[in-house]
Amino acid sequence: MLEDAPEEVARELTRSEREHVELTNTVDGIVWSTDARFRFTFVSKQAERLLGYPLQKWTQEPDFWLKHLHPEDQDWAPAFCMKAAMECRPHEFEYRMIAADGRVVWLRDIVTVISEDGVPSELRGIMVDVTEHRRAREHLEHMVSLLRATLESTADGVVVVDQRRRVTAYNKRFLEIWRMSDEFKKGWDGEKMLRYALTLVQHPEQFLERVETLRAAPDQEGVDTIELRDGRILERYSRPQRLGDTIVGRVWSYRDVTEERHARAERERLLREAEEAIRVRDDFLSIASHELKTPLTPLKLHLQVLRQRAVSGQPFPLQHVEKALAQVARLSGLINDLLDTSRIQAGRLELKHEPVPLQQLTREVLADLRSVCPQHTLEYEEPDEMLIIQGDRGRLAQVLVNLLENAIKYSPTGGLIRLTVDRYGAQALVSVMDTGIGIPSDQKAHLFERFFRARNAPISGFGGLGLGLYICRDIVERHGGRIWVESEVGSGSTFRFTLPVLEGAADAHALPAGPPGP
Repeated sequence: MLEDAPEEVARELTRSEREHVELTNTVDGIVWSTDARFRFTFVSKQAERLLGYPLQKWTQEPDFWLKHLHPEDQDWAPAFCMKAAMECRPHEFEYRMIAADGRVVWLRDIVTVISEDGVPSELRGIMVDVTEHRRAREHLEHMVSLLRATLESTADGVVVVDQRRRVTAYNKRFLEIWRMSDEFKKGWDGEKMLRYALTLVQHPEQFLERVETLRAAPDQEGVDTIELRDGRILERYSRPQRLGDTIVGRVWSYRDVTEERHARAERERLLREAEEAIRVRDDFLSIASHELKTPLTPLKLHLQVLRQRAVSGQPFPLQHVEKALAQVARLSGLINDLLDTSRIQAGRLELKHEPVPLQQLTREVLADLRSVCPQHTLEYEEPDEMLIIQGDRGRLAQVLVNLLENAIKYSPTGGLIRLTVDRYGAQALVSVMDTGIGIPSDQKAHLFERFFRARNAPISGFGGLGLGLYICRDIVERHGGRIWVESEVGSGSTFRFTLPVLEGAADAHALPAGPPGP
């Protein structure tokens, strides 16, 4: 049996290496590592897809990165990265590379510096293609510029009044803005125009006061914003009309900026949404990097111990193999979550449709978890009536495991975890209650969103990619049910989900408090 162990370890090692490569290849970016002189020691397959160069060129050409930088970035980008590396600090920056087909590709590089005794020995990171983001931003800037140019080129409403307050000139746009009829041109004078304008503005006293102020200071210029009763917003520009050095009147120019103000507010909203999307993406990359690297260190240590024992002919401690396999399982779980999320986004998450005895399934899941949480008290309640669900047994087990593992994980000091199955009319109700840290009230609405993590669950204490509940919601809803949470910070949480019962009927009961049904 011991003689077979090296082969088993070799197979496990080969599988772990293969899974590691497959993992890096699933990341939507170029995962890489270099030595301290920026010579690549590893790049993922995404490099060939994004830039078109064979992977061998990256690792075989010592100055590959420097040689393929955009000419405008060849000086500052290496200098920036070298300075950060010498300071042994993580950094990120955006620059351009020239692809094999001549394209210019914008990359955002997120870099971690590995050091020994304060001396950088290795750089690791991920390059993310942000070309489309750059183009979108340039397109947005172009549209904003075009909007401004269009507004500025549109004829403003202009009226000119002399020192005796007689109208000496105006244009059609002025009549349109103030919605004046041709009747106003009869006996046209500034006072009649002012009295009419006071009936249209939102704050007539302020409007009149500003007009009188400018009249009292003929050489003064003024810019004001005027709100009309109908909701429009005007900008008023006023300056003296000069004939040589003599002031002979005043020019009043009105511009309807209602659309511009609304567009500005919309741009700010879009910018906030774009910044939030970038923040979510960056948070995910940070969390994913942490979560995917965490199992690798203990896995490597266990495999090194096994290798040393294999070389020396010593027996293999079973616990090292089991711990190595546990880390592989953790990596597999993370990868499966990423794959499930990708399938959900693409609408390709397949479900089986077969009768599933719900109580039997919940008992099996609970039995598997009892051995991994000795510090928790697990309680289980179920009805006497057998509840049959039409669905995918494996996926429903995935939901139960996720909710129970969350209950265990977010109750780090132990305590009670209760799994309850009950029937309410035509629905089965499954509840998982814990006495853990709870969830802030303003976070509950986002809990089932992709990549979301409650702010009271830091990465360092509670692992995960923020995908489990997102996947659970999709599975439950595709089974015709719904899922929600009831929680208070410091008082634990109760996750509930419903599933339609396949057959039979029961006395109707009101469901516990929760969100409205679909």
